[in-house]
Amino acid sequence: MPNLLLFTVLTWNLFIPHVNGIVGYDCGSTHLNITTLSLLNVEGCNIPLIQSQIEKTYIQLLQLSKFESIEVIQCKVSINRFIYFCGMHSHISTVMNAQAEYILEVTADQCKRMHLTETFSIDTNNHIYGLRINQTTMRPTIFAGSANSDGRCSGAQYSDPYGTWDNVIVQGTTTITLISYQAAINLETNQIRLKSGTICSYTDTTCIDIDGGHTFWKTLPTDHCKFNHYDVLYEGYANRMVDAFFEHPQIVYSLSTQDVTFALTRAGEELVCGCTLIKTEHPKLLILETKKGESFAVKRRLSTENLDIFTYINSKFMYVEKHIRSQMNFLYRDILKQRCNLEQQVLKGALSLAINSPDEFAYQIMKGPGYMAVISGEVVHIIKCTLVDVKIQHVKECYLELPVQKGNETYFLSPRTHILIKTGTQISCNRITPPMFFFKRWMVSYDANSRTLLASNDYETHDKTYMALYKSRITRSKRNIQRYES
Repeated sequence: MPNLLLFTVLTWNLFIPHVNGIVGYDCGSTHLNITTLSLLNVEGCNIPLIQSQIEKTYIQLLQLSKFESIEVIQCKVSINRFIYFCGMHSHISTVMNAQAEYILEVTADQCKRMHLTETFSIDTNNHIYGLRINQTTMRPTIFAGSANSDGRCSGAQYSDPYGTWDNVIVQGTTTITLISYQAAINLETNQIRLKSGTICSYTDTTCIDIDGGHTFWKTLPTDHCKFNHYDVLYEGYANRMVDAFFEHPQIVYSLSTQDVTFALTRAGEELVCGCTLIKTEHPKLLILETKKGESFAVKRRLSTENLDIFTYINSKFMYVEKHIRSQMNFLYRDILKQRCNLEQQVLKGALSLAINSPDEFAYQIMKGPGYMAVISGEVVHIIKCTLVDVKIQHVKECYLELPVQKGNETYFLSPRTHILIKTGTQISCNRITPPMFFFKRWMVSYDANSRTLLASNDYETHDKTYMALYKSRITRSKRNIQRYES
């Protein structure tokens, strides 16, 4: 029996992942980004009938035939600072919110510069050198003010997400983690899967990882001179419609023949080996404006799964009519109206959640955690909260939310929105249906009564496997779920 217990403990230590380091969102900051929406209605789709400029142009419609991975860069800058008031005769005293930890927001350009130069500039006079890719660097930092070795201090003004102070000295540490790796992408679903298991929209080119790292990537690889990576779906003349009615003119390439019918909207461009490829609404389809005889890729026999272009056209990204040749202007108006109606229905559905579940409304509208909503009269305010590091805290009671620790204080991490709240919803402890939370690629639950921790390395758990776990209390299952009771 002791040997069996020892084996169980060893199995637990080997297979259960480290999930204490997670992030939450602090909505108690004084500096918040707020967006206000009306609860009464959604603006209608009054698309004006405008005359578009139509001209013939010679194009190549290209398809990325192989695109399985892409380089991802990630930057996480954590600030841990202490604020002291520099008074008369250099007397030091404390201030409100003297100590705080938060994750600094990083832009794509800043992250690229850190990976390229291995330096980070907090301000014009404060630089951190010697950063290393795929490593974490911690440096002591003076954010504001100064102090001499003889005890004299000189204060300055300082601001961060938690407030603004005058005549203070701000010291602390800056922890920077730079990561670079190859991430898998799924062009059929327009998703990219990060190393932590976080799934993001591929065409967004950025998202926040579960551990707080700001992640960036390009939608096209940098080695596109390998022309065999492209298949030519169509080569010849097509209609190019330009509408200058909007601030940013929209350009639609369309064609209707006996063999090919398509309509694609220009979404950007990318310079590849001296050729300008035009991005479309589908990440796998590209257009090149060229001349006959000046082709980007050679037309060759396509594989059977790439023969039908309608595989990549659906109601979300384009609407095509059979009589496109004679109804070009009406088709363009239909394209905009269909897209507007779709967005209008999505907004109406989300607004129905706002009254009864404001935070769920914010989650649906912003498509991710870190936002809360406040109903005020006939409008709803969506608030973007500050990203902070937290740790899981084990307590004796059971709660609907996840107990966590931020600094020396206990908070509760709300489900889905991951907002930090002071008071949790206490529930009866149930070993059969305990609350569970997803962190990275692991599902974790802590049962306060039996001090049981469950972990599964898969998001989906079938009912039969679940019931077998609780009925037989085995330490292994078909889904690699481990259980340890002390």
